[in-house]
Amino acid sequence: MEMKPIISVQNINFAYDSQKILQDFSADFELGSFTCILGESGSGKSTLLRIINGLIIPQTGLVKIEGEVLNAENVISKRLEMGYVLQGNSLFPHLTVFQNMAYCLKLLKKSDSFCKEKITELLPLVGLKDDLLEKFPDEISGGQKQRVGIIRAIAHDPKIVLMDEPFSALDSETRDKLQILVKDIHQKLKTTFVMVTHSKQEAEMLATEILQM
Repeated sequence: MEMKPIISVQNINFAYDSQKILQDFSADFELGSFTCILGESGSGKSTLLRIINGLIIPQTGLVKIEGEVLNAENVISKRLEMGYVLQGNSLFPHLTVFQNMAYCLKLLKKSDSFCKEKITELLPLVGLKDDLLEKFPDEISGGQKQRVGIIRAIAHDPKIVLMDEPFSALDSETRDKLQILVKDIHQKLKTTFVMVTHSKQEAEMLATEILQM
């Protein structure tokens, strides 16, 4: 029996004012795959990611998550089934590292003890130590911030992790380390990853599938 894709984007049209970004665009994302969306600036990569996450609504077309059409009624619950890693520093500056990591867990009403146990379990996966947990984002490095962002995106065991050029603002050494880290996380968790990048080299290293925009 043929497996249904975990994400299906069907005949999407989206424009900002009169500027057409996506025209009759369709794509499927298979369960457990690591898809890199590759393309030039302005090709609609980040827009597609936001549409999948329900952050913006296309003029026409639809998105299905596990066969269910994404709509106004289910968008919040579906969004909580995803993790999202943004470009640069997307952490909440007024929250500690631990509070940032546990953000989605708290939205899901998980207890403090559950959050502590889960975050402690994940720290070695991204090479961070617990002495960072009570610090604030402005007290840690750019590479550490991205690692914190990765934990925030995976702590609630999402079915899908979306990443929007997460390494582009980092120096080459840190970027190389985090690429290896993310590939390792994908192989261990078997979660579906969808990542926007403008780097063909990065896409070829990380992806099981490449979507050229």
